[in-house]
Amino acid sequence: MKTFTTPNGKEIQIQRDPRSAQYFIQFGSGGELPEELTGIFTNELFAETAINKYLEKQETKKAKAEAKE
Repeated sequence: MKTFTTPNGKEIQIQRDPRSAQYFIQFGSGGELPEELTGIFTNELFAETAINKYLEKQETKKAKAEAKE
């Protein structure tokens, strides 16, 4: 299980569905995922790619918000 951390400190985890060979993403502490992280992924690399794109977008948003201050 791989774990990633958002700029706000939330953990994102890639989990394997025990009933199939597919993967899904969840927040470590629970909560609703953004739309781009929902669904089933056929391999771990696709899930990782989705997470990395999401994290890059979040870091950009955070940097823009800090620049406005």
